[in-house]
Amino acid sequence: MSFRGRLLHVTPSFAPAYRIGGPVRSLEGLVCELSRVGVEVRVVTTDSNGSARLDVPRGWTAWRDVPVRYMPRVLPPSLAPGLGVVAYREARNADLVHITGLFSVASIQGLGAAISAGRPVVLSPRGVLQAEALKIGRSARKQAFLRAIAPLLARVSLFHATSEEEAQSVRRVLGPNAPVFVVPNGVAIAPASAVEARRKQRPERPRIGFVGRIHPIKALEELIDACALLRDRGHDFELRIAGPSQDARYRQSLVERIERHGLGERASFEGEVLGERKDDFYASLRVLVLPSRSENFGNVVVEALAYQTPVVASHGTPWQKLESSGAGRWVEGNAPSLADAIEPYLQNEALAARAGEKGHALVTKHFSVEAVADEMRNAYRLAVARHR
Repeated sequence: MSFRGRLLHVTPSFAPAYRIGGPVRSLEGLVCELSRVGVEVRVVTTDSNGSARLDVPRGWTAWRDVPVRYMPRVLPPSLAPGLGVVAYREARNADLVHITGLFSVASIQGLGAAISAGRPVVLSPRGVLQAEALKIGRSARKQAFLRAIAPLLARVSLFHATSEEEAQSVRRVLGPNAPVFVVPNGVAIAPASAVEARRKQRPERPRIGFVGRIHPIKALEELIDACALLRDRGHDFELRIAGPSQDARYRQSLVERIERHGLGERASFEGEVLGERKDDFYASLRVLVLPSRSENFGNVVVEALAYQTPVVASHGTPWQKLESSGAGRWVEGNAPSLADAIEPYLQNEALAARAGEKGHALVTKHFSVEAVADEMRNAYRLAVARHR
C-alpha cells in the first residue's frame, strides 16, 4: 500500500523560484500531485530565487493548494535562521520528512530538525554528489563538509536519486550500502491539441535549441562548435540558447566563440523562458540539444519530449533511453559527435516528427507527474518501514 500520511518537505527554494531551474519545477509538480491524490503535504522553504528573493507572504500561505511557509533569507543562497525551528515544529506533526538538497544551510536545518523529531527521512541530493558536480567550486571543502555531516547522513532512511547514474554516484560517495531508491522527475503532459497547435507555429527555418543555466558544466561551447560544423556542411538553421546566465565570464566567452565562427546571424541568446513562452520555445524546435558534462536527470529532456521535440543529449546525461525509444540520440559530448547526431533531423523533418512522437509516448508512459508521484509514494512507504 502506498504512503498516504502527513509529509513535510524542506527545500532551499520552491515555486515560483524558477530561476533555480529544473529541481524547483519538478518538486512543484511532485508535491502538487501528491496533494491531489490525498497526501497531506506541507512545504517549508526560503524566499530565495537565485540571487533575488521572492515577493511572497510571511507566515503560512498556499501555492496551488499546497501549504507553504517561505522563511526570509538573510544571506544567499539560502540562509534563513528561523527555518530550523519551523521545520522541527512541523516535523513533529509529520509521518515523514523529505529533504531536497545537501550543500545548503536550509537542507541541513531540515535534516537536523527531522532527526531531532525522530522522523524517517528521504533525502534528494539532486546531483550534487556526482563526480563533475563535486569538482565545481571548492571541492576539498565539500569533502570536509560531507565528513562533518556523516552522522546525520547515516540517519537518513532513504536517498532519492533521479536516475541509476545518480544512484551510483550516491553509493560511490556515501558507501556501497547507502539505501537508494530511484524515481525520475515528472512533467505535466499538455493536451495533444495544445501540443499540435504550438507545433504548427514552428518557423520554416529549422531551429536547434538549448534550455538551461548558462554555466560551464553545460558545455555550450561544444554545441556552438557543432553548429559551425553543420554550417560548413551546408545546412541552414538557427541556434537559440535559452536560460539564465549564472557565469557572466562564461557567457561572454560563448558570445565571442559565436562571433569567431561567424554564426552571429544564426545564433542568439533568448534569456530566461518561463511559462507559456517556454512551452512555445520547445514546440518551435526541430531538435533540442543537451551537451552537458554532468546531469543527474535533465528536466529539459522530458519537457521537450512532451512537446514532440526530439533530443540529442551527451553521455554526461542519463538519457540512454533516447536511443532505445527512438526519441533522439545519446552521444559523446564533443562537437563532431553532436553535429553528426543533429544533422539527420535538419535533413529530414519527417524523421524529426517521428522521433518527437516516440518521445511524447515515452514521457506519457514513464515520466508523467502522476506516474512519478505513485513511485515516490512507494519510496515513502519503504522509508517509513526502514525507520521502524
